[in-house]
Amino acid sequence: MTMTPDHPNVPAVKAALDALISGVAGHALDVLDQVYHADMRTYLLPGGDALMQNDKAGFISHIQTALADMPDPDPWAQFHLVEANDTHGHILISRRNGVTGRMEVLTLSIDFVLEDGRWQIIREVIMSRGQAA
Repeated sequence: MTMTPDHPNVPAVKAALDALISGVAGHALDVLDQVYHADMRTYLLPGGDALMQNDKAGFISHIQTALADMPDPDPWAQFHLVEANDTHGHILISRRNGVTGRMEVLTLSIDFVLEDGRWQIIREVIMSRGQAA
């Protein structure tokens, strides 16, 4: 089934990501275990650097380390696309983030799956667009 931005599951998919953003911004990192699927894969392409790939445990560890070294995360987000069908969702979003040591705009393509009664991130592709103003 094709995903569409007007599917009834769109608000629930967006709410799952909003909960993740708010949780991380408030250092409530238990949200990571809830929203990240056990088989999650992340692909991070920081500007000019090699591709960094992680599984769920590796990416959670990466986030914990990054948060320890930076001030409170910026909860700013610009949603470009939120779409869903009965079992899958997708969000294209931009975020300001200082995880690399400099404030950057990151663009993320995030795939969700509805499993165990909740929306979970199964794949996240993160690309840096350069320094934020």
